[in-house]
Amino acid sequence: MTARPFRTIPLLVISLLLLAIICLVVMVPNSDFKLQDLYGFGSSSSCSKDDATTASGSGKLASDDAAKQPVDLRVFLGVLTRPDTYERRALLRLAYSLQPRPSRAVIDVRFVFCNLDKEEDRVLVAMEIIAHGDVVVLNCTENMDGGKTYDYFSTIPHLFADEPYDFVGKTDDDTYYRLATLADTLRDKPRENVYHGFLNPCHQSLAWQYMSGMGYIVSWDVAAWIASTEELRGDGGGGWEDKVFAGWLRKGGRFRNVYGEEPRMYDYWDREMNVEVNCFRHELMADTVAVHKLKDRLKWARTLGFFNATQGIKPSKMYDLDRLLNSGSMYHV
Repeated sequence: MTARPFRTIPLLVISLLLLAIICLVVMVPNSDFKLQDLYGFGSSSSCSKDDATTASGSGKLASDDAAKQPVDLRVFLGVLTRPDTYERRALLRLAYSLQPRPSRAVIDVRFVFCNLDKEEDRVLVAMEIIAHGDVVVLNCTENMDGGKTYDYFSTIPHLFADEPYDFVGKTDDDTYYRLATLADTLRDKPRENVYHGFLNPCHQSLAWQYMSGMGYIVSWDVAAWIASTEELRGDGGGGWEDKVFAGWLRKGGRFRNVYGEEPRMYDYWDREMNVEVNCFRHELMADTVAVHKLKDRLKWARTLGFFNATQGIKPSKMYDLDRLLNSGSMYHV
């Protein structure tokens, strides 16, 4: 018996529709549906989620316009931490994921530590990598001032040699960068021999100063120079890593385009602390680039409250919004 034509037409239409959907999702490079948008801080991200160094989150409060603007600044920001600081990484992921995306910039935040030497870390960190893809594991033994900074800055240029960043930064896990402000600060800087951060000791001669370890950033050429200068390994004699780093730049003639961010980078301070305000420690300010010494949950909560990290919360029958937020916190905005 001859098949009736009208029975084959719906099947043909459905097949064509499915093919069109597949093409839109997989083959169109400018489609709004991108896996990378779920994992990058900034306008776009060039990293694949299959890499162990893919970004950990996106600014969910960002406008669609910011995500579509052409990128003219790319920063790799490594948070040097330890494998066992799981709660701090969870807090940082949450805090950075809720920041607005920087305009015309990609700032890829990664967590950096040395080889995993504990059984629990090998399992739990592997799970983090699967879930978030934002971990870099260096081939070293965990340390603070024993060469980890060198291992970090010498590794990143090799990892991304095919697609270099404009800047590479190092920060601590008790520091909170405001990424959009950082991007605006770096955008007009040159792309060679840049050394950016908080100059320490403050109000001293530049000849004696170095960028505080709370967070400092160099241009890609400086990181590439470190990666190619093997004699820097072990050059420091166990001194403070931030001071040793500045010594490298001076010895190599790289201490040139130096940009200090006082007072916009500083240590946390509030009225309940039994210490004085000074040139590196003061109250939170609106134009902040980075806040340091967030050593406990309360300091983190007050800092994030000051910068309106909860502004995206919406009313729900699951909680009373006024009771949830208006508890009298001294830094609630």
